[in-house]
Amino acid sequence: MKKIYALILAFSVTLGATAQVAQQSVQLVKGITNSSTVALEQPVFTPSVFAAGDTISGLYYDFSVSANWTFGNEAGTTSSWIIGTDVPSGDFPIDGILSTTAANGFALYDSDLICGTDNAFVQMANPVDLSGEASVAIRFQQYYSKFQDQTFVEVSTDGTNWTSYEVNAAVAVNAGTDNPDELEVNISGVAANQPQVWVRFRFMGACDYAWMVDDVAFVEGAASDLAMTDLWHADILNAFEYQQIPLAQTTEVVIGAVCENKGGSAQTNAFYTFDISDGSSSVASGTFPANNTSIASSAFDTTWYATGFTPSALGDYTVTVSVAADQVDGNPGDNEETSAFKMTGNIYAHDDEDNIEFQFSGGGTPANEFKSAMYYVTPNAGTLTAVQVAFGNLTTTTTCIVEVFDAADLSTALVTEVYDILPSDLTTSATTILVDVLINNGDGFQVAAGSTYLISIGNTGEGEELYILASDGDDDNGQLRYGPYGVGGAIDWYTGWTNSPIIRGNFDATISVAENEDVSGVVIYPNPTTDNLNINFVSKEDQNVTINVIGVDGALVFSENVVTKVGQASKTTVDFTTLAKGIYTVQLVGANSSLTERVVVQ
Repeated sequence: MKKIYALILAFSVTLGATAQVAQQSVQLVKGITNSSTVALEQPVFTPSVFAAGDTISGLYYDFSVSANWTFGNEAGTTSSWIIGTDVPSGDFPIDGILSTTAANGFALYDSDLICGTDNAFVQMANPVDLSGEASVAIRFQQYYSKFQDQTFVEVSTDGTNWTSYEVNAAVAVNAGTDNPDELEVNISGVAANQPQVWVRFRFMGACDYAWMVDDVAFVEGAASDLAMTDLWHADILNAFEYQQIPLAQTTEVVIGAVCENKGGSAQTNAFYTFDISDGSSSVASGTFPANNTSIASSAFDTTWYATGFTPSALGDYTVTVSVAADQVDGNPGDNEETSAFKMTGNIYAHDDEDNIEFQFSGGGTPANEFKSAMYYVTPNAGTLTAVQVAFGNLTTTTTCIVEVFDAADLSTALVTEVYDILPSDLTTSATTILVDVLINNGDGFQVAAGSTYLISIGNTGEGEELYILASDGDDDNGQLRYGPYGVGGAIDWYTGWTNSPIIRGNFDATISVAENEDVSGVVIYPNPTTDNLNINFVSKEDQNVTINVIGVDGALVFSENVVTKVGQASKTTVDFTTLAKGIYTVQLVGANSSLTERVVVQ
């Protein structure tokens, strides 16, 4: 197993708008690939120059001639880059680079395969002449995943003394770049108008993932080019960023903005402009100065700003932020980023419901207990009625365990519920099936104001797999997993994953368990609904149970007969997408009695 590093999830930067959250210290573990077809989250750097004609004097290298490059090491290390078409092949391999000329060869440093101390470079064998070039950048294609390493583009005018430009610093642990990712580094401060210039790529780390580089070109760089590289709509240093937030748990919008000076000149008096929209109009806007008002070439700025705006209405919100400075930007197309979230009546969620891309499990160790969990901060007191989860279609276990922990103590659960997973609970199509696991039979659990909780879904450790749907991209370390991940497969809680499983808090007070002489455990959710309505019940005898949905005009709009056995748990999903908005009656008719409940279609 990979090296494990201690990570305390209570960060050190405090904003006046929010309070730090108390969390138990857990371990950082090297992640397990979710899917080779899913691009992991990364800061997208749009190149300043696109046209092939902007390549300087044909200075383009596709690694088809390995003699154009040499290899070396720093700090007494011995491992080497390779040039060819071999792909990463360690214990945690990532895919080969899909660069434009990958078939001709590319440069690879496979730290995962080497699994030792890394400080190695691949360097141009001969210098290039950049005389008369006032603004110069290096543009290249890469594919990279990050653990604890650092990656650099380095430039020299004498082949001995090197200036380092760190790249991929903003990529989160266990995340990676697009494949391929086109990156551009302005090196004018060292290389402009120089008669001889060498460039090299250096990897420094120890038993990390891999870095592949291809299609290197010297291009005319822009003198002024500020680019937004990341944006958050919440303070991820002291709390977490959510995609869905119940109105009862709303807090002030805190903007985190990151930009890079990709130009050759320092950018002075840099500032950000923001706008928050509710989909129809602007609800808050303004400007704030960059933390570093003068940003040097190739330098980054990260600024946090409390906007003073707290959402007070349901709906979709979009935060838009742009960056500018005194200088006229040569590439204004990369000056803006957006971040979106939704204010809800009851649902609290990290995941992006519009981008559910994969499902994951315990990493091939079903015989061991596996849990996935998400942190939730509750600014205000409330009743957590249910935990909402989406099970993947590869799930084989028929039972899962739902737990709620105080984030400061993960040894003892505050809430434990055992849920029997039905075949109809599994998502088998493009439509995500959301299952509400009731807490205390719908009476719920009282959360305290200003507290942090960990909501967990796990299998029973009986040799069956539990799969959970997830969206990619999570910069706030909001997920933990429990299982045999550490050194020697130690079973414990670990952090380091950059996706967001569908494990949500549901504060809907209308969810409850109904019962009569024919059926028990009747749960009808979500209510209100906009698409599907789930109807769960357990039969008290061998019987046929008829499920009817009736409109306000008395018209029968849905009917299904369910053949049941005593003690059998059943679930029916009703598609409401074609029905008009309004109030409907759900009726369960058994052998001796009936049970009705009103539902609202929005």
